[in-house]
Amino acid sequence: MKKLVLIIIGTLLLTGCESDMTELGNRAIIQAAAIDFNGNYRVSALLFSGGGSSDTIDASQENVIKVSGEGETLAEAIDNISLIDGKKLYMAETKLLILGGGFEKVSAADALETLYFDMRCSLNMPVCCAESAEALTDLQFTEGITSAEKPLALIENANRMGVSPKTTLLDLLADSAGGRASLLPRLAPTKNGRGMTEDGRTAVLNGSRYMKNGMLNGYYSEVETAALMLLSGKSDKLLLNYLHNDAERTCEAYSVRAVPEGNNWRVSAKFRTRNGGALSESEQRSALSALTELISSAA
Repeated sequence: MKKLVLIIIGTLLLTGCESDMTELGNRAIIQAAAIDFNGNYRVSALLFSGGGSSDTIDASQENVIKVSGEGETLAEAIDNISLIDGKKLYMAETKLLILGGGFEKVSAADALETLYFDMRCSLNMPVCCAESAEALTDLQFTEGITSAEKPLALIENANRMGVSPKTTLLDLLADSAGGRASLLPRLAPTKNGRGMTEDGRTAVLNGSRYMKNGMLNGYYSEVETAALMLLSGKSDKLLLNYLHNDAERTCEAYSVRAVPEGNNWRVSAKFRTRNGGALSESEQRSALSALTELISSAA
């Protein structure tokens, strides 16, 4: 895998020397791609559509077309995606990759390398997971101009709050080369009557999973994920719910540090209200107690 990292670096240095003569107008631009494995690879892709015959983006029109393909390898599955207009698939602008069922038993490493080396996916492309990746593409989100905009916003907002990771293709390749595990955000479909789609269906963040050696492991709740973010050093802050005088309150914990002490954890942090105000000493003690319990539950 060390050789893989060197190859990636070399490829990045040479990127400016290569050109693809295919015009953008002759390409099918994949905004979000989902990969499931059940003996064969199944790729479900959401393509960008301008909403009519014009090349201009029209937010009032449906800008999503779903296509799919299946094959023994990821490359074959992508080749088997049938496009009505015969355009060449273009994944360099793919905004989100969803890994789904089957990768608990088989490694996704080959598929990830195919996406980078053959399909020219960006190393900065965010990657998440789901029980069924294709189920998320069936939602065909209507909020936002492009199909990947809303689920990507969920991940980015949660990451800014320190409660969920934002993991990229580069993170997965680098962690794999170093023998490390990667924490991936987990999405799940749901229905709440006011969702991203016309019939009220939507997707929510539903904790996380680890990927090691290309395989997905474990399920972690939203609370456990927030704690894992702190323990792994990926975050030093989060919105914290705590009890004070039998009333549930919320504050922001920041500059969080957790150091193991025997079978326990020594936790330190600063606290403020969600609008930046100060907490009383008794409120800080209650918040610190809740934070320590949160970290200990996931340690």
